[in-house]
Amino acid sequence: MATFTPDQLQTWRTEGGDRLMQLLSSWGDRSLETADYKADEVVRKLNGKPARPADKAPYASLYPDVPIAEARKKAARLIQQKIAALPVGTLSPEDGWLDEVLRIGLGKSDRAIDAPPYADLLTEAKSEGKSAATPTIDTSNIHLTLDQLLEIAPSADPDQVARLYPHIIATLAEFDLTTPLRQAHFLAQLCHESGSFNYLEELASGEDYEWRDDLGNVEAGDGVRFKGRGLIQITGRTNYGDCGEALGVDLLANPTRLADDDLACRSAGWFWGTRDLSSFADRDDVDSITYRINGGYNGYDDRLYYLSSAKSVLGL
Repeated sequence: MATFTPDQLQTWRTEGGDRLMQLLSSWGDRSLETADYKADEVVRKLNGKPARPADKAPYASLYPDVPIAEARKKAARLIQQKIAALPVGTLSPEDGWLDEVLRIGLGKSDRAIDAPPYADLLTEAKSEGKSAATPTIDTSNIHLTLDQLLEIAPSADPDQVARLYPHIIATLAEFDLTTPLRQAHFLAQLCHESGSFNYLEELASGEDYEWRDDLGNVEAGDGVRFKGRGLIQITGRTNYGDCGEALGVDLLANPTRLADDDLACRSAGWFWGTRDLSSFADRDDVDSITYRINGGYNGYDDRLYYLSSAKSVLGL
């Protein structure tokens, strides 16, 4: 069996989830593919559900009355989330399941007996320019633990935080949020903006953003299409376009991708970096950070609460 590092495995998992989402989304509402049968099977295994009824097409009993294009996205997103929440650094049977779905969907040969899931498959996909995955990041200088993150945000859903955790760690490293003070300010703002990590997408429909020129919403439906998503809610056609270009993902064509665990975190890091918010964090200037994120001081006391909590947990 080939060797790999824990960071490499997490990168493969992220790339694999990304690739599956891109693949199933690209099929839209076209007729069923062989990979749809395997994706349905994997979703059932991951959720502990019985096998697909023989008289039901893939997804039909999993997502009743949902168009196939949307069902494909739902299945891909669930697989993404479950794979991201697997134990760090340890191969699991679930890794093999995702590898198998991808090989079937991409028309690739079976995995070699001595090769781990993902390795040759994702290297090839990336070299062809088909994968827009999280880059390989050295996270060795990030010492935030999952328990600390849960202590900072005690009302968070523990399962969701566990799924987000590896992506938050990678984001801290990628965007140079390496000091405890920077991390405290970043996490405090994320806690407020995401309802303590519980919401990766704005609850409102987004209709209020229709025809907002300042957000670049110039086409009918842009308000709903580009409503707030991510841990710092990216909003509007212009911001989606800029964020997607920076992160290597076509968010204008696939805006809901921004609510997936990996991009929900990376987009927050992108927003933080483009506004140079670390320079204010270094000065412990929560007022300036809040204003640049919110455009005002909505939720200021809540942001201060989380900042106090993060500082205490991180030993500041």
